[in-house]
Order: sequence, then C-alpha cells, then structure tokens
Amino acid sequence: MRRAALCISLVCSVTSIRSTHAQLPVAPVLVVRAAEYVLNDDRSGPRVGVGYIAGGSVTAQNQGKSFAPVTSMFGWQLERQFPTGRKDEPLPVTEFVVLVAGMEQGLFLPSATWLLGLRQPNGWEAGVGPALTGAGVQLAFAAGVTHEVGRLNVPVNLAIAPGRRGAAISLTTGFNVH
Repeated sequence: MRRAALCISLVCSVTSIRSTHAQLPVAPVLVVRAAEYVLNDDRSGPRVGVGYIAGGSVTAQNQGKSFAPVTSMFGWQLERQFPTGRKDEPLPVTEFVVLVAGMEQGLFLPSATWLLGLRQPNGWEAGVGPALTGAGVQLAFAAGVTHEVGRLNVPVNLAIAPGRRGAAISLTTGFNVH
C-alpha cells in the first residue's frame, strides 16, 4: 500500500512539474535511486564454515556412525530484502540457509534454516527463525556483519540453535558480488 502511494505521488509530482517546467525534478529521482540501490543488493550466495554440535549428531547416531563434534559446513543462502526506500534505516530481511555438515567424516548432515531479521546500514544484521535438522526443529539465532571488499560482499555470521541434546554453533562466511 505504501509503495503504491509513493508511486502515485511521484507520478503526480512529475506530471505537475513537467507541465510548468521543461526539466525533470531532482528530488523524486533521488528517492527512486535510493530504493533501487537497496533492491539490487542481493546477498545470496555460497557459504562455508565450521560447526560445533554439542551433544552429538542424532543423524549419525541413527546411522550407527561415530561423530566428532567439530565439523565443516557447506551450503547456500537465499535472501529477500524488504526495502524501506531509505538507506539510513534498518532493512528487514528474510534468509533461507541450506547447509550440509559432516562430509569430512563420511556423513551427510543437512540443515535448513529460515531467518527473519534486520540489517543495519553499516552491514550488521541479526535474525531468528526455525531450523530443521536431523534432530527435528530448533529455534536458531544468528548475527553477523558483511564486509565490502571491492565489489564483493563477504559476510561473517555466528549462529546458535539450542536443541534437546545440546546446541549447534556455527561460524560461516561466503561471498557475493554487489
């Protein structure tokens, strides 16, 4: 609704200004560019990290395999941002992160996490949401910061998902082009 009202007001202001002046107004164009900048900042991409699974792996136990609690993690993050139209405000985001752990131990330990959170203009972000693992559904908490290196975004995130047998703690990083 707010987006439609903004578009209508921009069209009306451009139409009224065009009828009295020969050139386009500067202010509405700047507002649109600010929103487009936020819209085009897709931070989806590959992720790699290390995890510590306190209490052991339910999946490994069900397969009758031993499991060392420190494990590698590989996966992908998909992201959707909800632009506010202003670069100086926190940006609501939702992220879907799919990871596989345990491969160096001959195990396949998948997890899928859906996070809802906020990203600050300086790159810091935090979120919370459900995580589905071999142990069932857990509530995950994550926070991190994205560093800009040239045209690359390099996120560093810490997540914890407490469970019935312990907790899974992960430190991940990755990249994407902005």
